[in-house]
Amino acid sequence: AFECIERVLSFFARVRGKVWRELIIKEESPNALKSTLIREEKVTARHANSLIKEVQAKASSIEELRKERRVALSGRIKSTEKKIASLDKKIKAERKKLKDIESYRLKIKVWKECVSSKPRRKPSMPQSIRDQFASECLKNCQRLKEVRHQKSRHLSILNSKMAKLQTSGKPSLCFGGKALFHNQHHRESAGFRSHEEWLETFRNRRSSSVFFIGSSDETFGNQSFQYDPVKKVLKIRLPNAPEFAEYGKYLTIEALEFPEFLRDAYLEALGTPSVPRSKSQKSGGPISYRLVRRVNPQTNEKSYYVQASFSPKAPEIVSNLSIGAIGVDINSDHLAITETDRFGNYGSSLSLPFDFSGKRTSEVKAIIGDLSAVLIQGCEKSGKPLVMEDLDFSQKKTSLRELQLSHRKMLSSFAYAEIVETVKSRARKKGIEVISINPAYTSLIGAFKYQGLHISAHKKAALAIARRGQGFSEGPGVHQGTLPLQAMIEEKARFHSSARHVWGFYADHSRKIRELLIHPD
Repeated sequence: AFECIERVLSFFARVRGKVWRELIIKEESPNALKSTLIREEKVTARHANSLIKEVQAKASSIEELRKERRVALSGRIKSTEKKIASLDKKIKAERKKLKDIESYRLKIKVWKECVSSKPRRKPSMPQSIRDQFASECLKNCQRLKEVRHQKSRHLSILNSKMAKLQTSGKPSLCFGGKALFHNQHHRESAGFRSHEEWLETFRNRRSSSVFFIGSSDETFGNQSFQYDPVKKVLKIRLPNAPEFAEYGKYLTIEALEFPEFLRDAYLEALGTPSVPRSKSQKSGGPISYRLVRRVNPQTNEKSYYVQASFSPKAPEIVSNLSIGAIGVDINSDHLAITETDRFGNYGSSLSLPFDFSGKRTSEVKAIIGDLSAVLIQGCEKSGKPLVMEDLDFSQKKTSLRELQLSHRKMLSSFAYAEIVETVKSRARKKGIEVISINPAYTSLIGAFKYQGLHISAHKKAALAIARRGQGFSEGPGVHQGTLPLQAMIEEKARFHSSARHVWGFYADHSRKIRELLIHPD
């Protein structure tokens, strides 16, 4: 069986390269290519569909990565240009100081040399050059010029990368990995003793997996790769090529059992649906398989795995927004969580601290898993949905180079997207509804409206998030029995006389609210 699996992997790896060349590079139509593969390579129609879909997915992935790179480069270019403009202003200011110093010195010289019967008043020194020295201004100007030069070089590099991305044509892909391919030119440093050893490793990498697409119109959700859960038998449909003639039409593997994780959902997808969506539906859903080979780098021992991909049925939603909500404010070092009742009033709050700095990816994932478990467990106990902000830190991360070192480290280690995805995944499994809201002014609203609560500004923001998810008012009235600040009464009165949206109040007075109510925390 293992020898046949090796032939299957090698065969489909070769045909996959041909599909990439004909479909992506030569832009042949999928239907024409499918007929060619059936005729020349002796594969089945489902084999051809699997290869075409896999190659199209890889090409689409490359295009999406290019788009993301263009967006990231665009953000970095804008931040660098902004930094250069700021440096130009500083250089101009230093030059103006030098010019003012020289002008003042000249006035003093003329004043001293002036001979007159009437004593003249000494020229006054401009406020801009008081306690300023020409030598220091020269040093600052030279330093700023050097920084600007390096920023200009960096901007030129970014622009060249952007031009290359914009002019790049069809997607390119090296099956097996570009890095491993280039290792043939420096085998010793890469750990290969000979070209033959590198070639074997590269071929194993190129042929490490094969994909079989599924369909709910086929028995067991897949025509080419079928698993019988009763007999625990796996049947793989082999190509009609001559090299597989000795094995027959199918490769059968017995005594195969999938692990317990999602086994019930997998068996439900395998079985016949109780209420079919169409007359042709034969299984609970499409199941796609991937046959994977892994090689131990120390012992060169080969292991084979079967990976099944399907859509498990989502559990019924058990949370109820009518009894309240739980809002979470995700920060770089902790989660601020606040619970509200059905009227939107404050119930309780807590903080879950964490630290991602210096942690490996596996450690970060473990910490995020623990945080999401505690968060969703609280939602399960209370029966309330979770409300989160729909934030995107990708734009901020494009300008990391221009930020302070401390802020740079904080943002680079902040795995916001990973936290959100993990929380949503766990909530989906437990039947907890996750409500995503617009994040506009939640910190300002929480700090102003609930200034009388003796909790942190982040927990107040979580309270504002929960209330927004419930659909309650966000007007500038102060809640929880506290009096508004005297400094903001006039601003509130002026705003009430206007017809603007309530967010306008927080936008107009964001600096004052931060100074009075957020930064003191």
